[in-house]
Formats: sequence, structure tokens, C-alpha cells
Amino acid sequence: MGRTKSAVGGVAALALLLMPSAGTAFGVRTADQPAPLPVGARLSATPGQRLTFTLPASLPGKNGNRVVSEIFVGPGTLRMNDPVITAVATVACDTPPGVYPVRQTGPGGPVEGAGGPPWVTVEVADVGAAERGACPGKVAALPPERPEEHWPAGRSWPQSPWDVRTFRPGDEVTATASDASAGFGDTLASSGFTGKAVVHGAKAVVTAAATIRCDAGPGLYEVRWAGGDEVWARYRVAGPADPNRPACRGRAAEPAPGRTPWLVGAAAALAAGGAAAYAVARRRRRPR
Repeated sequence: MGRTKSAVGGVAALALLLMPSAGTAFGVRTADQPAPLPVGARLSATPGQRLTFTLPASLPGKNGNRVVSEIFVGPGTLRMNDPVITAVATVACDTPPGVYPVRQTGPGGPVEGAGGPPWVTVEVADVGAAERGACPGKVAALPPERPEEHWPAGRSWPQSPWDVRTFRPGDEVTATASDASAGFGDTLASSGFTGKAVVHGAKAVVTAAATIRCDAGPGLYEVRWAGGDEVWARYRVAGPADPNRPACRGRAAEPAPGRTPWLVGAAAALAAGGAAAYAVARRRRRPR
């Protein structure tokens, strides 16, 4: 995987379903996952409703693309959620009744004014004054989107910066990159590694082996190219250290505290994101 990932192009199919209730965690795959709908379908929604768009995981190059429409509080981002790719977007509270197009753009593509034929259209129903007045609070109470992606177990890690795999303390892991993003002798650094992981290989694919610290506490960790600021990969540490692992023999099994300061920043960012969504939901629309 390269340091930056781009994906463009149309899609063959698209589906939309309602967001699970607040008691259901986003990203959990269920047996009743609906099949993708064909391009051109007309779907229904109400102001303040969160929608989930679903693509077949077999479509290449779609991960990271954005789902955009003038009616959304913000664009959705397509993320791998094996066996499908999903994106969520919320209909703004001040959306007038009507039929609106939904399109896909590449990562970082335009949020407004995207051209080309729509994937689908969304028909927004009219609502009463009481329901519209309660809409901003409803949007603010929506759980934040989880950016973690779930790729098939057989795929090399990482497929994207949010391809979060779970490891145990003492595990030996291999990070894989393309030669466009790494070269022989480059190093990867993470607070959960026993040291820097050195890249080997000089062909189309290079790898770097690393060992998870035996005292790594549970939580989410980031991986960066040594000397860089961009997060290149993420992984989760769970469970106690395996005393049979070579790196952990003779080490205490209890994880050391304070190894996951990133989680504090993540919680603050998610809270700020909820406040921003509330503010945008109440924005004044220009006369149509």
C-alpha cells in the first residue's frame, strides 16, 4: 500500500439502508445486510436521518472514495467492512422536500458541485414543524462514525491507514508496502513496537517485520514512517502477553499502563465532531 491512496471511477452498484439503532455498533456485519441496489434507484429519507450506502467489496479501488450530495451534513467516506464497503451520511435538518442526486467522488474530491450522472437519487419527505425543530438534537445524539475498516483476513496489512488489525503483546507482525511508498532501509516506528521496523526488499512489494511490546497496554496504536508525521497504519493490541512468545519469556504478563495516549485525543476529536455536526445541521440554506 502506498503512503497516499487514490481511487477514482464509477461504480456498478450501490445500496442504501438505515443506520442501526443507537444500541447497535456501527460496522457490525449482520446476516440481513441488504444486497447493493442498482445505479438509478430512488430512495426515501427524512431530514436528520442517517443513511448507510453499501457497495460490493469485490469492486476494486472504491475504498476511501466519498459519497456526496447537497443534502448531506457532510460527505460520507467509503470504508471496507468485509464483505461489503460502506459509507454513512446524514440528511441535513433544513433540507426542503424534493428529489436529490447522490454521487461518488475520489478521496478529497469536491463536496459540492460534483458532476457526472448520479448513482442514486434520494427523495426527502416533508416533515412537520415539531419534527423539524427536534431534528438538530436528533442529529447531535447520533453516535460518531467509526473510521476503522475491516479487511479480509487473507489480505496483507495495512491496506489503508484505517485497516485496523488486532495483535497480542509479543506477536511478530509484518507490514507490507509498495515500492512507491517505501525503499530498502526505510523504517517504521510505533510506540507499540519493540524497536523500529526496517524495510527489506526492492521489488514491487517490500516488507518490514516488527514485534509488539510485551508490556503494550490494550488500545489503538499508530505507525509512522520514521521522521514523518503522517499516520501510515493503525493496529489494536488486545489480551495479555503470551508467555510462550520468544519476546515475552520471563516478562510479566500484566500490561504497563499509559501506553495508549492516542485514545484520549481520539475521544476529544469525536466529541468535537459531534458538536460540528450539530452546528452544520442547523445551517441556513440559500433560497432555492
